[in-house]
Formats: sequence, structure tokens, C-alpha cells
Amino acid sequence: HQWFGNLVTIKWWNDLWLNEGFASYVQYLGADHAEKTWNVKDLIVLDDVYRVFAIDALASSHPLSSKENEINTPAEINEVFDSISYSKGASVLRMLSNFLTENVFKSGLTSYLRQFSYGNTVYKDLFDHLQKAVNDTNSLPATVNDIMNRWTLQMGFPVVTIDTSRGIISQKHFLLDPNSTVTRPSEFHYVWIVPIKWMKGDLEEKMFWLMKSQEDNMNMKPSGEDWILANINVTGYFRVNYDERNWEKLVEQLLRNHTHLPVINRAQIMADSFNLARAKYRNTTAALNTTRYLTDELEYIPWAAALDNLAYFKLMFDRTEVFGPMRDYMIQQVTPLYCHFKNVTNKWMNPSAGLMEQYNEINSVSVSCGYGLQDCLKMAQGLYGEWMKTPAINPIPVNLKTTVYCSAIATGGKKEWDFAWKMFAEAKIATEKDKLRAALACAREPWLLNRYLEYTLDPDKIRKQDATSTIVSIASNVVGQALAWDFIRNKWEFLYRQYGGGSFSFSSLIERVTQRFSTEFELSQLEQFKKDNAHIGFGSGSRALEQALERTKANINWVNENKVSVNNWFSNALNSKDPEFHVCL
Repeated sequence: HQWFGNLVTIKWWNDLWLNEGFASYVQYLGADHAEKTWNVKDLIVLDDVYRVFAIDALASSHPLSSKENEINTPAEINEVFDSISYSKGASVLRMLSNFLTENVFKSGLTSYLRQFSYGNTVYKDLFDHLQKAVNDTNSLPATVNDIMNRWTLQMGFPVVTIDTSRGIISQKHFLLDPNSTVTRPSEFHYVWIVPIKWMKGDLEEKMFWLMKSQEDNMNMKPSGEDWILANINVTGYFRVNYDERNWEKLVEQLLRNHTHLPVINRAQIMADSFNLARAKYRNTTAALNTTRYLTDELEYIPWAAALDNLAYFKLMFDRTEVFGPMRDYMIQQVTPLYCHFKNVTNKWMNPSAGLMEQYNEINSVSVSCGYGLQDCLKMAQGLYGEWMKTPAINPIPVNLKTTVYCSAIATGGKKEWDFAWKMFAEAKIATEKDKLRAALACAREPWLLNRYLEYTLDPDKIRKQDATSTIVSIASNVVGQALAWDFIRNKWEFLYRQYGGGSFSFSSLIERVTQRFSTEFELSQLEQFKKDNAHIGFGSGSRALEQALERTKANINWVNENKVSVNNWFSNALNSKDPEFHVCL
């Protein structure tokens, strides 16, 4: 912000992404410079690229740069401070730096900052200076301005499809809902100039530029068992699809020896597959096949991508018969990871060595206890029991507190809940208070959860600013979800009058309490709720309510299309029918 914003200031808010996108991108570079061994730079794929893909794949998205005359009022200015400006801005700048090379990128930035010090600019000024730096060194298939206009002036991003049987590469505007209609016109007709880094077998090939909707490249028609992998390290802002045979070869490579594929691309294979399935490019069961190799995976980023995509399956199925085989499959897949960390941490007493390892250690315990791996549940009960005996000395490792608290309260009863409530009331550190407040929502006994819901209305027990997130935590619990929905319907007028439509965060409340809705009955309840409370209003939750209705309809369709095949897939993917079989040797 010192350089982009203060020294050189954008002319108007329509180019805000230059400020915020740069800050979001450079934070990774700064952290990486300070701590080389942490691999912080890789996290941009999970925290920015994939996060913003979910929004930028909707027909309601918007371009990075808009016209000056589209932004006139304070409200319109505020709207620009969204994940497109921050995360897409960062992702597109990372792609630009990557195909220019970092040295050329830095050289162009330096001359841009020098020329416009204490002045105002538009985004094109930056591209002109990067072009000057390019002219001194390498060649591009078009000017920086021509390439980047397609990424900054068009909303969305492409899915690049590589048909390895014919050596044909094509691109198409990627929309999560294939039936949605794009009403915003584009002068480029939703065609991008796409830099594709790719490899054939184990060898990285020369970068390929996709300039049109479709092109031929016979190098991408491999022989024998060779596979093609595109968008290495996900430096490009696009998703990748292949012909089914190439997908099968990549899955076979993962199962044979996953380390032949870069870490980030192991995450990409799963993330792209699941999103392509949501958009009807692939079958859901084909996407699930990409997770079979996880029994051998020890890296954080692939596991995070897998869990992020499987979370939707859990929400849709954790109240149905599909959850039995899904739970057993998840325990089967995570047990080797759990046992690995149990071993390297000396039974959880010492945290793992690196940052990514610590993140993955937390994931391994969270998934294992969350799906009911017995060894994990016993560990959590044991540590929590020790703490109950000596409340002044908390023996639970700090990285595992969130999971251990939740798991012990879930498998315990009134005694465990009341102890956590006492510790919550006495806690002086805000983060500790937050962990305990969330864990109290993990109880499995309905009366405890109903009592906790009532506590959220008493500011002496739960602060007003924490009421929404507490109700949301209870709704996230499969047992608490229906209780929270009943509570909100019953108390809506009180909540609205008490907190006012704006201050109480009604949008996240409606979004999270309805996130499991996937039946016609739930849809009719939601429509009735809208009708019954129309005279009261929904405040900041009005848009969230419309989105909840739309999402519920989409969930109903998805479950109807996938329930039987997903149930069969999980059942057939089990090596042993008995989940008790999974123990650390």
C-alpha cells in the first residue's frame, strides 16, 4: 500500500484492484522472503485462486476493471471492495509475473513507480511499463495490454479443455451452473489469451499460448501411457479439463506414484475435477476417483483441496444413508495421515516441524475425530479428561485445542459441557474464549444445544456481537441444524427487533442455517418463512434469503442426480467393511 496507493495513486475507484490485488499478492512474497522454508507462496492457490474461482464462475460476477462512469456513489465504491478486487487481482498479477518472469515484472514495476511517483494512474499505465521491460528481453505472442485486457475487462475465466486423443485445445467461459445466462456483454466475446505451462509424462514442455477458441497442438497428443498435465503449479487463472482417457492416466499416476506430479497439481486434479462435475463436464464419481490415492498423501495443499470439495458431500449426505459408507471411506483415507502425525509428534506431544506440516497435522486430527476414528476420539477424551481433573493446567497442545474441545464435548455429556462453559466464562484470552464458544456447539444432546441457543439471547451469557456466530456454530452441527432453524423461525421477530436489520449479521445467519437444505420439504419451509415474515423484513439478510432459495433448488437437483451413484461409489471404494479395522500400528 505504501507503493500502490500512497506513492502512486489510482485515478478512480474502478481500478481499485491495482491497490488491493497488489497488496494481496505481495503479502505472499514478503512472507516467503522472511521465511523461505514455510512455502507460504503456495497458499495463494487455496486462499485466493480457488476461493475467488467460486465467485468468478457465477453469471453474476463482474470484471476487475470497470468503466469510470459505473462507479459514482459511496455505496458503489464500497461494492468494489470484494474478493474479485482482492483475490482475482492477486491471482491475475501472479499469472502476469509468471509468464513475464519475475525479473521482467520487477523491472517494469520499478519504472512505473518512478515515473508516476506522487501522481495518478490508470491500469493501462502499468501494462505500458511492463511492455517496455518485455521489449528489452523476451517476446510475447501479443502486447501485455492485449493479453491482460482479456483478464481485466472480462468477468470470469476459461476452462481449457485438452483432447489428448486428437491434439486439440479449446477454451470456454467456465460457469458453475451450466444453465445460467450471461447478460454482461464482452468486447472479447469471452475468449482469453491463455498462457499454458504444461508437462508430458515427467518432462516440462515449452509454454503454449492459446490465442483463439480452439487450436491444434500435436505435441499434446502423447503416445502410449504418457499423460498430459496443464497449468503447472496453477500459475494460470483457469481450470483444466481433459478427455477421459487422460484423466484416467492421471489418476493411475497418482495411485502408482503421486510424487511424479507437483504438489499443487495434485490439489488441482481434485479441485478441477469436482468443479467440472458441478458444471456437468464430468461425472461426480469420476471426480471422487481422484481422491483414492490420498492414503499415500502427506502434503497439506492436496489434503486441503480434497476436504474443501468433499465438505459439500458431507453437508448434502450427513443426514442420509449415504453418510455410513462416506464416513467409513473418509476414515479409511485419513488413517495413514493420522498415524503419520501421531508418530512424528510423539503421540501429539511435540508439534510438527514445518508450517505446512502443522496445518496438515491439524487437518488430520480434525478429519479423524470428525468422522469418528476411534483412536482419535480416545485421544481427545483422554486429554480433555486430564484437563477436567486439573483445570489450572491445560495439557492439550495448542494446535489441537479446537478439535479436542469439540470432539470431547460431542462424545461427552452434561459434565463435559458444563466444564467447558465454566472455562469459557473464566477465559481471559479472546482466542481461547472463541475456541470454547465454538466447541460448546459440538454437543450431541438436543437439550444441551437448545439451552445454548437460549443463552445466545442473554447478553450476560453470550455477548451480542457473538450471538450470530454462536447460532451458526450450532447449525453447523448436524444435530443442531434443525434446532437452530426452529429457533430462528420461532424468534425471528425478536431477533430482528432486538438487533435491527443491519447490526445483527442476518446474511451469514440465513446462509449457514440453510446450507444443508436439499429436500422439497425444506424448500417449502423456506418459502413459508419468507412469506410469514415479509411484514417484519429480513434486513441485511434479504439477498441471502433469495440465494438460500436458489441454492436449495440446486441442492435438490444435485442430490437427485447423484445420491445413488455416490452411495454406490463410497460403498465400493472401501477396502474393509469394518471401520474399527483402522488403527495405527
